[in-house]
Amino acid sequence: MTNSLIRTLRLYTYSDLIFYVLFQKLRFRSKFENMSLPVSDKYLELLKRTPRGTVQFNDVFFEREVDFDAELTVILRNLGQFSNLLFPIGKNPLFGNYGAVLLDDLLAEERKILKRIKQNCSPDVYRPIEERLEKAIITIINCAPRSALTTRNGMNGEDFHLAITDRGLEIYCVPVERLEALETRNRILALYRIPNESLRATDGSLEQFRSSIIATTRYFPETLEVIYQYENAEQLMKAKKQGEHPNAIPTQSKSAQLAFVDKFGNVRISVLDNEEFMQKCNNPSFGDKLQIKIGDSQSVVAYYVQALKDIPTGELGIYQNISDKLTNGSHATYWEIVRKSEDPNNEPYPAAKALEALNPNYMEEEFSVFPY
Repeated sequence: MTNSLIRTLRLYTYSDLIFYVLFQKLRFRSKFENMSLPVSDKYLELLKRTPRGTVQFNDVFFEREVDFDAELTVILRNLGQFSNLLFPIGKNPLFGNYGAVLLDDLLAEERKILKRIKQNCSPDVYRPIEERLEKAIITIINCAPRSALTTRNGMNGEDFHLAITDRGLEIYCVPVERLEALETRNRILALYRIPNESLRATDGSLEQFRSSIIATTRYFPETLEVIYQYENAEQLMKAKKQGEHPNAIPTQSKSAQLAFVDKFGNVRISVLDNEEFMQKCNNPSFGDKLQIKIGDSQSVVAYYVQALKDIPTGELGIYQNISDKLTNGSHATYWEIVRKSEDPNNEPYPAAKALEALNPNYMEEEFSVFPY
């Protein structure tokens, strides 16, 4: 073999190796970051929808007693109208996680109600009501203090993300952890990063109040950096099953954790796996007593029931939320812990206070439920 041929083979092998490495890097980036991909036509069309109203869960608002679960539910289930709803979450940022799932569920509930109306009304009555489904509910979740970590190297806080659910809910969120409940339930079909430096309606490198303007990003889709986007829930589930879905959003790790506390002191917990949860309770029958612990606390007794009406007056009860349905292959559900009272508006010792007495850190620690 001549020296020139050997040099040629060596050059070819080296070049081929370099090409292979570069190809794999690009393939990895496309597979897990998709930063170079444009927003797909499906989501470009969704971003063109006329806004129907905004719902903001934000730490910038003054704290006030508000039950956003009740407010949003009565508005959307009654097919009511709203323009801008503001809910403070500074003291309980985790409530923002639950708020996003609640809104997504209410969109599904709204469609179900409208379907029944359509079956019972003439088109001239139904069509004006149906038009609400063609508009977008814009959701903003913001709890992003400028800490040493989030302002390092000149950063202006963590970047916002845009998430779009399988029901079309549009959520602008920071930090991305506030999307945990939706991701655990396999609801998010598209996720985009919104770099501070790409904000068009303001100077994102300096803006202190980004949540006041972040929703205008929908009019500049070219600034969105694709993390993932699926055509449907089946594609999402396939990617997760094959280990090809980016781990951009954390999912729930505790078997059960606090999700929300309503005006009456009723507590809602997020259960990671409903079947496993029931097995740990020995698959109880309605009326059985269970024990609830939080972290390393002592236990408190609660009756396992089908609904609030079945709890003995004055006692604690626990039951799966009747409106909660398993979706998209997820086993996560919401359960209620409630004290039935003759006067719930003036109940001195509701469920939330009972749980706080067990463990003052009940909003952060893991819940355990087991047989009595």
